[in-house]
Amino acid sequence: MTPPVAVIAPRRIAWVEGPDAEVLLNGLLTADIAAIRPDEGAPSLILNAKGHVVARMYVHRDGPEAFTLLLDPPPAPDGMAVITAHHVSERADVIGPEAVDVLVVTGVAPVGDIVVPGAIPGTTEVLVDDPAALARSLGLDLSPLSALEPLRVAAGIPAIGVDTGARTLVQEAGLTDAVSFDKGCYLGQETVARLHYRGHANRRLCRIALAGAIAPGTDLVSGDVAAGTATSVVEGPDGGWLALAMVRREVPDGAEVQAPDGTTGRVLGAATSSATFVAS
Repeated sequence: MTPPVAVIAPRRIAWVEGPDAEVLLNGLLTADIAAIRPDEGAPSLILNAKGHVVARMYVHRDGPEAFTLLLDPPPAPDGMAVITAHHVSERADVIGPEAVDVLVVTGVAPVGDIVVPGAIPGTTEVLVDDPAALARSLGLDLSPLSALEPLRVAAGIPAIGVDTGARTLVQEAGLTDAVSFDKGCYLGQETVARLHYRGHANRRLCRIALAGAIAPGTDLVSGDVAAGTATSVVEGPDGGWLALAMVRREVPDGAEVQAPDGTTGRVLGAATSSATFVAS
């Protein structure tokens, strides 16, 4: 059995409170905010008007008129400027963002002020006054923040602002689990819905098993065709290397790719909660 991992990770936190807080957030975020019950939550995105990913968050409903937003740390945009820009006449206060530390754990279900599923499958994020003390109370030794990177990359989960850019679409990044396709309109919905029901993205974030290390930003080719660009690269527990890259749609799973220095790799595909490192 794999031992639990406990890491103190930086996040940002914001609050939206008031009689119209639900209306404001539901009209902007991709999640169905109206369907969230008190003390529960949902992953969500903030998009721009063209449907490009701006920010990712977890929305926790503290009460009928109060929400806590747990946001990604830099270099990811926090997205609060989008909410503020569209906050005109609603009776709601938008507070934050502020820096905060959370305890990210695998394999256990701790308690805290707010406990939410982590962006990485199999992890839980806990907002509590003293994350280190909570880890000690659970008998967990703290690992460095870098311990989360192999888990994230192996699962194909993008780091916003690292594996995504200013023009990245929801479907390209594999973030449709943060989108409600049943709710009413929200900012950027037209692009997301059009791709979902009538089209396809021309790129997709894929995991690539590598025969050796390459640097983020390395361009990859498949035969004579440009395949994509590596955005995150990590070493796995078995000594193999794994990358995330935005790969062109015509490059299929299983295709061999190559870096300019001759390092080879194989396209494993998009996100999966049971990914393992496989050397090419």
